[in-house]
Amino acid sequence: MEMVRVLGIGVVGTVLAVTLGRHNGGYGLLTGLATGCLLLMLFLGETGELETALRELAGAGSLSSEYLSRVVRILGLACLTEAGSRISKDGGQGNIALKVELCGRVMILCAVLPAVREVLSSAQTVLSEIGP
Repeated sequence: MEMVRVLGIGVVGTVLAVTLGRHNGGYGLLTGLATGCLLLMLFLGETGELETALRELAGAGSLSSEYLSRVVRILGLACLTEAGSRISKDGGQGNIALKVELCGRVMILCAVLPAVREVLSSAQTVLSEIGP
């Protein structure tokens, strides 16, 4: 049922943005941004259920809350990067969109590096126990 609401808002917002954009491009852009913000607010309302489900999965798999928070942070960075990039592209600012994507990728890489370091350390420990 929630998806029907999202689709309805998306379609109505798109039609309004296109219609207003034909008469005045600024109003079309603002309508598109307002629609996007409304959809993001709906999305943020659903994150509580997502967090609960992720915590249940982490508990079932004996996953540390530190790993869970890192995964959630990385997913959040990816979603925010995509949203920021799309907004810039919709506004006709392709160069800014590329910079947003680059910054997002670097931030995601920085968030992943501690986990990669830990995996490599664990692999080194296992290999040293097996090795000659």
